[in-house]
Amino acid sequence: MKPFKTVSSTMIRLSGVAVFLIASFGLASGVFAETLYVKKSGTKLQAEGSAKSKVVKVLGKGMAVDVLEKSGRFYRVSAGGSEGFVFKFKLTSKKLAKAGGGGLLDILGGDQKISARESSSSSSIRGLSPISEEHAKKKGISEKDIQAVKQMETFKVSAEEIEQFLAQRKLGEFSE
Repeated sequence: MKPFKTVSSTMIRLSGVAVFLIASFGLASGVFAETLYVKKSGTKLQAEGSAKSKVVKVLGKGMAVDVLEKSGRFYRVSAGGSEGFVFKFKLTSKKLAKAGGGGLLDILGGDQKISARESSSSSSIRGLSPISEEHAKKKGISEKDIQAVKQMETFKVSAEEIEQFLAQRKLGEFSE
């Protein structure tokens, strides 16, 4: 009779371990859900994994989202009591301040950092400071060119125009 008891108790132990492991894996998906943060204000929570689908909600910069599933270019997330899909490049693992500047770089893709070799082009994005203008004059840049740069600084592009541009050219979240 002893061998039967040993087999029986071993089976009970193995069954208990199996139940524990199954329960652990089942709960792990909810317990270990990844939290990401929205990079820019105006990020759309879509009904489906497509930029052309219905907008469920508009998310603000810094808002936390729980990733439910990663699939291709869109992540299925839960945010502020709603579920939907967000283009993965609009999310970051870094916790961000909640207020966005709303500038052109923010609209195009969130927080942008530039390297030293890109700094000359970034000056034109920000415009000429009085020091830069004085330096340009000393280097022989014509007044006509300086005025052309100042005129470019007044050019504004709305978020809707940028989205339309991206959609027409199938760029960013609209790429196929």
